[in-house]
Parts: sequence; C-alpha cells; structure tokens
Amino acid sequence: MPPTFDDFVSRATGGQHPYAYQRCLAVDGLPELLRVPTGAGKTLAATLPWLYRRRAHPDPAVRDETPHWLVLVLPMRVLVEQTADSVGEWLHALGLSEGDVGRYVVMGGEPRTSGWRLRPEQDAIFVGTLDMLLSRALNRGYGEGRGRWPLDFGLFNAGVQWVFDEVQLMGPALPTSRQLEGLREKLGTAAPCRSMWMSATVDKAALRTVDRPTIGSVVELAADDAQGALRSRLEATKTVRRLHLDDAHHARSLASLLVDRHRQGTRTIAVLNTVDRARDLYQELRKLDRAEEVVLLHSRFRPPERRAQVEAALADVDTAGPGLIVVSTQVLEAGVDLTSTTLFTEAAVWPSVVQRAGRCNRGGEATDALLLWAPPPKAPPYDEGDVAAAVTQLEELEGQALTPPAMSALAVEARKVVHPVLRRRDLLGLFDTTPDLGGNDLDVGRFLREANDLDVALAWRPVGKEGPGPDDDAPGRDERCPVPVGQARTALRRLAAWRFDHLSGGWQRAADRDVRPGHVLVLRSDEGGYRADVGWDPTSGLPVPPPATVDAAPGDEAEYVGGDPRSYLTRHWVGLFDHLQHAHDEVRQLTGVLRLPGLSYELLEAAATAAVLHDIGKAHPVFQCTLQRSADDPAQQQQAATCGPPWAKSAGHRYPHRRPHFRHELAGALALLGEASVALDGVAEADLVTYLVGAHHGKVRVGFRTLPEDDKTKCPGGGPVALGVCHGEPLPAVDTPRGRLPESRLDLSVMELGDSADGQRSWTARALELRDRLGPFRLAFLEALVICADWRASAGEDQGPA
Repeated sequence: MPPTFDDFVSRATGGQHPYAYQRCLAVDGLPELLRVPTGAGKTLAATLPWLYRRRAHPDPAVRDETPHWLVLVLPMRVLVEQTADSVGEWLHALGLSEGDVGRYVVMGGEPRTSGWRLRPEQDAIFVGTLDMLLSRALNRGYGEGRGRWPLDFGLFNAGVQWVFDEVQLMGPALPTSRQLEGLREKLGTAAPCRSMWMSATVDKAALRTVDRPTIGSVVELAADDAQGALRSRLEATKTVRRLHLDDAHHARSLASLLVDRHRQGTRTIAVLNTVDRARDLYQELRKLDRAEEVVLLHSRFRPPERRAQVEAALADVDTAGPGLIVVSTQVLEAGVDLTSTTLFTEAAVWPSVVQRAGRCNRGGEATDALLLWAPPPKAPPYDEGDVAAAVTQLEELEGQALTPPAMSALAVEARKVVHPVLRRRDLLGLFDTTPDLGGNDLDVGRFLREANDLDVALAWRPVGKEGPGPDDDAPGRDERCPVPVGQARTALRRLAAWRFDHLSGGWQRAADRDVRPGHVLVLRSDEGGYRADVGWDPTSGLPVPPPATVDAAPGDEAEYVGGDPRSYLTRHWVGLFDHLQHAHDEVRQLTGVLRLPGLSYELLEAAATAAVLHDIGKAHPVFQCTLQRSADDPAQQQQAATCGPPWAKSAGHRYPHRRPHFRHELAGALALLGEASVALDGVAEADLVTYLVGAHHGKVRVGFRTLPEDDKTKCPGGGPVALGVCHGEPLPAVDTPRGRLPESRLDLSVMELGDSADGQRSWTARALELRDRLGPFRLAFLEALVICADWRASAGEDQGPA
C-alpha cells in the first residue's frame, strides 16, 4: 500500500510531521506562488511534496505528470551545500539511492560528463544559485564551456519543476524567471515545465511581466498551521534594540558591544551588508581574544573553506560553554535553518531585515531574544532611501517584542526598481552560441543580477610567469572562488591572470578589460589575493594554499574548438559503424523512457536518424590520420586493426589534428547536403537531421565561419576553408547502419548568407527556420538527445568487453 504523505515525511525526517500547508502541496501540487513566513519549512515544502508526487503518489497519472527534474534555485551560494545535504539526508532516509533520484550541486566546474548529462531520463534534484542555473536556462551556462551550453539549455527547459526561493532577493532574475515561464508556454517545450516562487515578503506586482502577466495558484498558511506544530515558530518573539556605534571605529565598537550582549552557551549572529565590513568585524572580534568561537560566513570563499565555515556556524552550541558568534553577510537570508538568541543586523531594505530577523529565536526557545540593529556607515549595496525607511521603522519598533508575521505585515516603502526584461527577441538571439569576431558573446548578466553583483570565478595555482601550460585543465569546482566582476578587474591591475582561449587552444593573459561575468580565470598562487580564513582578500600578498579538498573533476571551460577529447577512450578502439549503431540505440532507449508530449513522431525519428549518422564526418582523412597516429605502439596497432578503419574512438595517445580547428561534425553535415543525402530519402525532417549532425558538439549550430589559423590549412586548389574543412574536398564513402553512403563533395558555400546561385539555402537560413518553426526549447532538446546518446554510447563502449 502506498504511504501517505505524512508517513513519507516522517520517514524522510526521522519523525517530523508535515505542516498543513505542506500537506496541501502534496495533494494539489506545487503552486505558482508560496507565501509563508521565514522559518515555516519552505525548503521541505519545495522538495518532499514534489518527491512524493513523483515517486510515491498512489495515482500513476500524478506520478507521470509530475516533472522528473526538480531545480531548487537559491539567491545565495553559501547555503547551496547545506540545502543539498538536507535533500541528500531525506533521500537516504527514504531508501532512494543515487540511481533512483540524482542529487546535483550546480556551481560551475562540474565534471565534463556530469550525471545529469549521461542520465537525462533519471529523476533528479538540482540545487544551485540563480546565476548558475538561470544562465543554463538562457543558453549561457556560467563556468562551463560553450560546447555544453546548448545541451544544458535543452535539458533545463524540458520536464522541469523550477523553484525560486526568496523572491525579494532575486533582483533582475525575478522578471527573467517569470518571462522564461511565459515564453516556454508560448514557444513550446519537449515536456511541460512548471515554476514556483517562494517568499515571506513578496510584491505581486513584481511577478507580473509581459509574457507572464497573471499569477496562478497561491498557497499561504492555513488556519490549521497557526494552531498546530508551527505555532511556536509563528509566535516566537524578539525584542528590538538599537546599538549606538562609534562612526570613527565602526567595526571595533561593534565588536565590543556584541561580546557584551552575547550570552554564554548561545549563538549570536551579526549580519553586515558588505563582505568588507563583515571581514573587518570578524578580525576585530578575533583581536579581542575571547573564549567564544568566531565564524565568518560570506560568499567569497572556495567551496572547501566555505563548507568548513558553514559546518562551524551550524554546529550545536554547548550550553555549558562560552558559545559562538557568527559574522555573516546577506547569505543567511535564504535557505538556512539557523537560529540565535541574539542577532545584530545593519539596517537594509526592509524585506532583508525581516529575513534576517527570522534567524533570531527561530523556534521560540528563548524568552529574552534580542534583535539588535544599527544604521550602516554607507547604504550600498542598498538604496539610500530604502535603508532610511528601514531605520525609521526600526526606531518606531524600539523595545517591542515582535513575531515573524508581525514583522512581515509591516508596510515599509521601498524604491521600485526597474530591471531589464527578457523578451522573445532576446531569447531567440541567445539561441545562437556562435561568438563574434572578437570571441565575445551576448551577455546574460543583466538578466540575472545587478551589475555590481555579477561574478567571475578565480582559481589560484602554482604557475610561473608564463601561466598555465597547454595541457592544464580548467579549474575544478573546489578551486573556484566567486568574485565580483568589478573587484576582479581592479585586482588584475596587480595580479596576473589567465583565461583559456577556445580558438587558440591555449591559456592567454587576461587584462582587466577582458573580464566578463561567468569567466574562469587562473591566478598565480604566490601573488596572493585569497586567505583560507577570510576568503577573497585582494589586499593580501600572502601565498594562497591549495584548497583543503579537490573532489570535483576538471570543468569544461578549457575546451578547444578543434579538440575531440571524447574520441579517445581508456581501454578500447571502436569502429565507426559500431559507434553509430550504439548512439542510435541510446536515442531509442531515451525516447522510450522520457515523456515527451511536445515532440511529434517525426521529430523523434529525426533524432534517431541523426544519431545513426552523427559521426559520418569521422571518415574524413584528417580524422582517420589523427587516430592512426595515436596507435603508436604494437599493442595499439593490433587492437585498432581488429575494428577498423574507419574508426570512431581510439584508446591510444591523444594527438591534435594536422588541420587547426578541424570539426568532423561539419564534414558530416556538409556530406548530408551533398551526395550522402541519399541517407535522408524518405525522412520527413531532413534539414533537422542535418542540423543535429552538425550541432552534436555544440560548435556548428546557427552558423560557422572561417576562424583565425584556418588560413594555415592549405586546401587543394587554394579554395576556402572553415573549421579545418576545405571547400570541394571529398568525404570518402562510408558504411553506416542505414547503408553505404557514397563519396560526397563538401560544399562550403552554405556558410555564406543568402541563397546560392542554384537556389540552395544557406546553413544559417536552414537553422533559423528550424528554430522558428520548432521553437528554441524543442530544437535544443533534440540537440541534447543526440549529444546525450553519443556520450552514453561512448561511456558504454569504454566499459565494454575488451
């Protein structure tokens, strides 16, 4: 007999019972807007009702209609791991393994073949920040190589339940998330997506956008919640008191007053509006040499150090000991179940004050909890008028004992901020991932965060004055420290930094003007800029130690446009015919499992056909010569001879192609526009198949052109060249599971804009027609199907019998 939701929650949490409103979500599904006070269990409400409906609901129709991915979007990165850990504990308690429900932290620097990319059909829960997750939904995945952008764009816009926590902290990402929801409905997706926005303090007007003007279902606390187990939290009070600080010695005087107000055996929290002031207060508290442990929390740590700080902040406090003082920034405003007996906050925009106050006497255990406050020395990052309004309100509340609902109910005027709005034309423009001639892309930063809150990722390595070597991988997740773009640009006037250039295939020195949101830069560890105890510190000249742990595989940022790392396996050589068959089988398996009501039979057949033809360009002599060179010992030569040529995969040493930028997928796509088009006889979506063959590495999509160093390729007859393919050269005949394809002449005239003299449409015209007819979300998902099938086939071949 299927469990009830109460049984499900009790098992997941070790005996906890759901609140009435959480039970409502399990019965009716996640609403569009969840409006409940801080401390009311929103993280559980966002996760376990979805999980119950997807995995344990007694009605199979409900299970089938529930999106198979849950994406939890947090505004602050510090508590991403804590939220992911809670999710992991619930899954473990429910007996759900990683094979049942995947759990992924998305913070940039994920392994090249992260689990969700190999198992897109699997039920999964993702936790990450809004810039990391929404950038993927906008086809500009921060911290990832451009070849992976379309894959994630396709997957994160099909069959996903999005959940956005703390609406008031989202900034430009709020209208962006609303517009994405509206545009998905209007343009169509492969599988339905849904979104829920959560907050204790929400302005409904901010939720109304041009393509999503209405707000659907809304859930708030029910009468049963106010009388049940949640009552103690709703009635928990804290008394408001102002601190008067010495303006000339702000951090020192605040440190002195905090230790005076701190009570032995309890946790005190101090929330500052900027990282600099939090760091200054932390250092002043350390100078006092008190018995209390002092912990610093902010977003400018590498993940290992940040995890250690979060664990220390969340640790149980020994009631017989001196206690704990946690110094933090706004990162405590969302997603953390942390409480204190005494909490200090700088005045900020009122919703932030309310969220911070929710971390004081959270469960109602203290009878004398204090909410201390003071005006900040400077208003930024908040508006001066908003801070002044909060100061006025706090002054009026002096000496009062307030509950969370009472604070949320106060109407404090705030400046209306006008954010950039993602329009249909913007989204369609972002579908194209081809960089401009300078190697730059359309920037999505304005749709995600305020300009002063956009980040780059910095990593420190023991490199010399020449920077990283050509074989150095991109930094993994545990190496990366997020830093504001403006601060990084300023720091690069003193610190040397390098960024991988996907065109040249090497690391290039980065100037301050080159820094863009989402970039990943490598710095010299002997030049400083980071301290393990305080995080990002551009004033520090101390050598930067390596991170305490490095548990993430290298990221994809260092992917050269002419590279082919997935054509090399660790154990086996694989013939081209076999690999094409394996990829086709993987598409069939995926489409047999995934629920894809937005894709017609013809579209699914096109994906399967593209998979069985995707690598025919590997029959090109350039590719075959490269793999033949990799068989550089007798054992390799013998193994290669048993399955080819032509080969699809080598188990030998990696070699670069003799032609710069050579892309086998372009050769394959051009062949399908020529004599090899016989493979498409009777296929309803021939242009789609050709596009998917060209796009399956994310590098030949809406357009392609001649790149720097292509002129080093000397083509027969001196004709044009693009991505290492010469105009007019032949692709040899090749055997495929669809039959033998004849030798094909590769015609590069399709890269020119406009129709050719014989009426043949350009590559770009074909791609744009597909984008506009199918919609960007459906087309990208079809790309993702073929890419995932290719990767899954390669993974299976690498593990297969020798």
